[in-house]
Amino acid sequence: MDISKKDAAKMRRLAQEGKQVAKIQKEDFPDLTWWDVRCVIELAGTSSSLGLMREITGKLNRARKTFKKDKKLSDALLRVNNLARQLYERGKEDYNRLERIRKAVEG
Repeated sequence: MDISKKDAAKMRRLAQEGKQVAKIQKEDFPDLTWWDVRCVIELAGTSSSLGLMREITGKLNRARKTFKKDKKLSDALLRVNNLARQLYERGKEDYNRLERIRKAVEG
């Protein structure tokens, strides 16, 4: 399916603001499949906040398993994972605020 540059830019912007790919597809581009939207976002080198969080968590968990015997390093990796989760949660809050502002401005 052909996707206009304007639509692709909107998809990337929404993903960067923290909107999940499934919500972008359902709410903004219901005529496209989830996979179409994800491919546009992925090809642009961006990811949704949830996608980034999952990637970070996965890599940190693999590192913790590798360094399981080093308690200090394992604890530090767990702390980094918790900090990343906090950033993700704050990003979701910021996105919700942005959506409320956008709706108020648009009417």
